[in-house]
Amino acid sequence: MNKVTNQIKYFSKLSAVFLGSLLKIYGIGILSTVITFVLGIYILSNSFGSSLGHSGAYMFIVAAVTVKPVSSVIFFLLMIAAPFLIGVFSTKYAMANVISRLVQDHSETLLVPAIDKIMNKFKSGQPTVIRNSADYAMVKIKLLNEFKNSSENKILKRILTYALKKLSFDELDLKNENASFYDIVKTKLIEKLHELAEPSAMIFYIYIGLQWLSLGLMYFLKI
Repeated sequence: MNKVTNQIKYFSKLSAVFLGSLLKIYGIGILSTVITFVLGIYILSNSFGSSLGHSGAYMFIVAAVTVKPVSSVIFFLLMIAAPFLIGVFSTKYAMANVISRLVQDHSETLLVPAIDKIMNKFKSGQPTVIRNSADYAMVKIKLLNEFKNSSENKILKRILTYALKKLSFDELDLKNENASFYDIVKTKLIEKLHELAEPSAMIFYIYIGLQWLSLGLMYFLKI
């Protein structure tokens, strides 16, 4: 009973880690996007003077591209891509934080036993020889369903399926015919989890930097 209670508490903490990491990156991204969007529109409006009057959004964009063809296009593309990119970056960063915490805390006590349990249940009745990527793709789909439908904790299942989706056929060493395919997948899956357990927001901050760089281009250059 204590073990179950402790696991519930631990996974609740992981949920908090995920939510906190997600909101952190998402909040920074939205704040930066709103500020740069307002400043960008202000800079572009000033570059037009009073010639546009109360023209609509379409005429504003056309005028912006005409007056500043390079910087305005970069600016608008970054703004359009913002909702998608911020969502992707924040989710990836949050997931990496959760995986990192889980790998550090309970790699041997939660992750490995869960993988063993699911793999052992799945491999009965499945083909033991995987010859090509097509065979692997079919088995991978079935294995993903097995992970999703297992009785493990929802957070644990999500992490394992996330890692399995990232595991490609080319990463599997199938040259050793004596090695079990499922043992190879298990080993590579654990390696993939350790690989994913490296949270980095560098690409996200590069994107944020590009937002502000686009403002600099519009303000200082006539391109």
